[in-house]
Amino acid sequence: MRPYIFLLLFLFACKKNDRFKDEQLSPVNVAISSENGIVNIPGADEYTKATDDITIPVKLVFSAATPKLFTVNIGVNNDTINTLIANQQLKNTVLLGESYYTLPRSAEIRFGLDTFSIPLKVSMQAIERYYGHDLALAIRLSDATKANTLDGSGRMAIVLIHTDKVISGTEIHYLYFTKAGSILMEPDGTDHTLGNTEVTLPVSVTLGGTAGGAFTINLSAAPDTAQALIDNGTLTGSTLLASGTDYTLPATVNFPANTNVAKFNLTVKTASITKNVNNKPVLAIQLNDPTRHLLDSSKSTIVLELDPSKLIETDITNQNIKYTTQYENTSNGNENSPKLIDNNINSKFLLGNFSTVWAMLEFATPQTTGAYTMTSANDAPDRDPKDWTIEGSNNGTDWIVLDKRVDQNFGSRFLTVKYTFSNQEAYKFYRLYVTATHGSSLWQQAEWRLIKRP
Repeated sequence: MRPYIFLLLFLFACKKNDRFKDEQLSPVNVAISSENGIVNIPGADEYTKATDDITIPVKLVFSAATPKLFTVNIGVNNDTINTLIANQQLKNTVLLGESYYTLPRSAEIRFGLDTFSIPLKVSMQAIERYYGHDLALAIRLSDATKANTLDGSGRMAIVLIHTDKVISGTEIHYLYFTKAGSILMEPDGTDHTLGNTEVTLPVSVTLGGTAGGAFTINLSAAPDTAQALIDNGTLTGSTLLASGTDYTLPATVNFPANTNVAKFNLTVKTASITKNVNNKPVLAIQLNDPTRHLLDSSKSTIVLELDPSKLIETDITNQNIKYTTQYENTSNGNENSPKLIDNNINSKFLLGNFSTVWAMLEFATPQTTGAYTMTSANDAPDRDPKDWTIEGSNNGTDWIVLDKRVDQNFGSRFLTVKYTFSNQEAYKFYRLYVTATHGSSLWQQAEWRLIKRP
């Protein structure tokens, strides 16, 4: 057995000595692989193209296999590019700005390599934005460790990206307002929301293509655009709304990944629409500075003209009506049936010996409505209405239930709660029919208001 053991020890010693010899190899000279200092993209070096960026492998070459692990710092030299552009030595070329690329600050080179690739990732936004121009970046190496040296002429190279060879014009992903190009009449559809104090209008932005990753776009008001249309007569009789005073915009639009449409909400104060009911209010919005992709300059601004008749809710409770109730408070004129619709929450209609009660509005002509408010009175929450229906009729006899509420609670006194319901039919008669209180034999209510929705 001893000869075999001796042979194994000999072989082990030889291998150890071989490794030792490797570690004693001379330091290497490091250079960026290029043709006369230029790395052309597309060109000899391959690159990887994705939806949002391209990745360029900037190749380092060594004079021999690296004897041990070492590092080298990586930087850029913008002054070189700017000088070459100014001297017309790089024609039709734009400096690749730092916001458009990522580049490691150093590279760790492992033992035994003869080449190594540094990943330069360039945003597709830069390629789209400067389409038709070349993008240039000068990459410079410094401070190679472990006594390795940098090649005098190869320590810096210019990466030159030929944008019109990376993508075609049809591949550019433009961002634009979905319905830009003409004055948009709002509301445009039924997806807006009418509130007590404000109106919410959705606005959409389209990307020509599908977003690879999420990104944002800045929003701003563009009052000069809207005012110019008013001044030149395109928007005759319109009134310009003021950003922040009459309406509010989000600062940015968040564009989700894997989609081509994003939406944001424009919020307009109802009071601002009401005071301009005879002059259609207008505003303009502008897209700015997307973090990815390119704006379509012809469709990056949109002008909205609001139609008050479709955005303002109208209280029709006391408009040309005949008013009757099932019962009357004959003992106290200060708490009788007219108090229910006097538009004063500090008065109330009170009834004793409650079982049910209805209040009916008869209009001169049929009306379409889809909302109403109920206001609690001053005392005794157990007298508040709990269950009720809103009903419509065209003859005062045959009733259609339009809205039904059960187990309703008013959290405080003099509280007005708005209720909405879906209704497209016009009725001559509307009635509130209360069928239960919160336990009291008395019923009270400060106000019932019927609201016409656009």
